[in-house]
Amino acid sequence: MPRPWRDMKGAKIAIIGSRGIPARYGGFETFAERLAQGLAQRGYRVEVYCKSSLKDLPYEFENIERVFLHCPSLRFAEKLCLSNKGIVKALFRGNDVLIILGVSGVPMGILARVAGRKLILNPDGLEWKRGKWNFLGRWLLRRLEAWGAKFSHELVADSQAIQDYLRETYGRTSTFVPYGVDPPPEDPKAWETLSQRFSLKEFNYFLAVGRDVPENNLTLIVEGYLRAQCEKKLAIVSDLGKTYENFRGKERVIFTGPIYERNELYALRLHAFAHIHGHSVGGTNPSLLEAMACGNPVIAYDVVYNREVLGGAGLYFSNAGELAEKMEILKKEGERIRAKALDYYRRVLREKYNWDVVVEAYARLIEKIFP
Repeated sequence: MPRPWRDMKGAKIAIIGSRGIPARYGGFETFAERLAQGLAQRGYRVEVYCKSSLKDLPYEFENIERVFLHCPSLRFAEKLCLSNKGIVKALFRGNDVLIILGVSGVPMGILARVAGRKLILNPDGLEWKRGKWNFLGRWLLRRLEAWGAKFSHELVADSQAIQDYLRETYGRTSTFVPYGVDPPPEDPKAWETLSQRFSLKEFNYFLAVGRDVPENNLTLIVEGYLRAQCEKKLAIVSDLGKTYENFRGKERVIFTGPIYERNELYALRLHAFAHIHGHSVGGTNPSLLEAMACGNPVIAYDVVYNREVLGGAGLYFSNAGELAEKMEILKKEGERIRAKALDYYRRVLREKYNWDVVVEAYARLIEKIFP
């Protein structure tokens, strides 16, 4: 039985803008789940707004309630619906502080502020830069971003580069709070199954994980790999999009399709020779943190966000030729690079990309605006 409201901490918290919990889709959902758990453990009553398809998945955690929303399955319409419908419902359910993930919920977020609710906005990087948006979509997302920066009580940046962008673009001070990452689960059975299914051997393949969209550079990754003429395989965990259509049947390039089961994905990460991270848009990327948690070297696309996270422990590329060169360097100096990376990973994952640190930062923001 949950404790009576009067015995709780002062604020009732709503987390809105992810697809919901338990996490099944990506980094934002994992973030929503771990933040909700951390706040609940600190005595707050937390509601997480979820798409209705998660209703059949069991989930119990003291002081956390899931609120289900029926929304269209089209990607952008679903996001708009989950965010804005969730905010309206959170108002009627008496939430005091709304933690809004992404800018899709900004229109109803402004209404919530007028109604006296406190808003914490995490705009989730620069969504308008993604290649999937046309001119109108980019314009709308930039307007939502600007309105969110103006009307939220507290603005959160998940990377220091995004923090700089918000200050320079909108003159708005934000709080830097990155994502955390969990230790990888060991599941020998999952690895055994996957290694047989995809004919993979331990430490004998490079791994890339991400949706097949232009800003994740999967085509560039395959081109660089083929240019390197490496004897190790390349495994790509992704939806079977244009990159698959262009390169399927290529010897030693393995397309696994999407893998959502956490233990299976981590099994592939743990046994890879190295990770290739092609993401070029956004702030701190949860997929990159997961790669680091698995302890293997990372070759990352050369943008400020990736350099902020990896620092001097990473190798970087901007084109197929540079990627091929870095793969050759890893082939020759893999053990030295791995040892250097491990030392850095242990320190930075403990001190910075740590869920306890993340939750504590949000708890301080809540107490600041709703003492």
